Amino acid sequence: MREGSWDQACALASQSFMPLHSQTVSLADSIDRYLSQDVLSLCDLPAFETSAMDGWAVSGDGPWKLIGEVATGKTSAEVLHYGQCLAIATGGVIPAGTTSVIPWESAVEKDGQVSGEIDLGANIRPAGMESKKDDVLAKAGTRVSPPMAGLFAAAGHDAINVIAQPRVAIFFLGDELIHSGIPVGGAIRDALGPQLPAVLRKMGCTISSFQFVKDDLSVLNSEIAKTLDSVDLVITTGGTADGPRDFVKPALKNLDAEMIIDCVKVRPGYHVLLARVSHQAREIAFLALPGNPQSALAALYSFGNPLIKSFLGASQDQLAEVEITTALTTPEGFSRLVPGTINAKEFTPTAYLGSAMLRGVAHAQGFALISPGVNQAGSTAHWIAFN
Repeated sequence: MREGSWDQACALASQSFMPLHSQTVSLADSIDRYLSQDVLSLCDLPAFETSAMDGWAVSGDGPWKLIGEVATGKTSAEVLHYGQCLAIATGGVIPAGTTSVIPWESAVEKDGQVSGEIDLGANIRPAGMESKKDDVLAKAGTRVSPPMAGLFAAAGHDAINVIAQPRVAIFFLGDELIHSGIPVGGAIRDALGPQLPAVLRKMGCTISSFQFVKDDLSVLNSEIAKTLDSVDLVITTGGTADGPRDFVKPALKNLDAEMIIDCVKVRPGYHVLLARVSHQAREIAFLALPGNPQSALAALYSFGNPLIKSFLGASQDQLAEVEITTALTTPEGFSRLVPGTINAKEFTPTAYLGSAMLRGVAHAQGFALISPGVNQAGSTAHWIAFN
């Protein structure tokens, strides 16, 4: 696709690559990973009738004679008869003969007798109340949260199957870049190196390597070739245009890459490329981001994030709608990505909106995707959050 719309490019990025292979990980390592298959409950949950309160398991009407205690985590051998009770903690296994559980605060214990009133069956959680064996606890493509990992543990799992994280090699291009100190003499301080790996990790990637490469086609070809055996995604920054020092397209030609996206009608982020590289029976994605910092982030969140979600087998985001508080105009025929903040679904742009600027983005919560043309205050836009 050459110079398609933002929507067309986003669809291509989300649909052009298949999910990666499945792998088994411990529950502790599953947090923020995406399930490769449905997770089923391995048992009823709870597995036994349990107490919903700290108190006494009672049989019949009171008062009740206290005959002992239910040990935590064990099944009691005691069988309650009418007028008897056992002390029990929350989660304790209900002993045979129990008709209700009366909470500590609803009864009085004196001289081995417990007195109080309770409805039949009160405070007893039936076995399987939360889930039955083989119930689907979470579907494939779900991102595992800490409480979800706890649910899997409660339902008997020690490990689960998740999609492998895409391995990424990043190449930062540009002879003008320096990596420490104050820029002088025409040099530019690299602003993408400190942030891009972190953004990609938050999106679910593993960073296999990142390096700065001089503006030399033979060097770029050589360095990319070294990574292809061990990555699923190559990302470059800079060099995506058609100038004499722009070497990404020649590098893609050297790889016999299939171009999927070749520029998008959006500002910032116009000079973004997405290609498919076939290497030893594998398909590797090649995402080339513009060199200007805000443009690179706009393209990464617009097209890199859905691409990565496709690798992870994750469901694609349905963008929320927000209301813009000030009139915004786009270049003729182009969408526009404007950094800003939202409050109660109202969008306010930040200052410093230039494609080479980061000051506004640094205080933004995301990008508003503004439709082509004049958008008056009160118009709606789509919201691309940074989280």
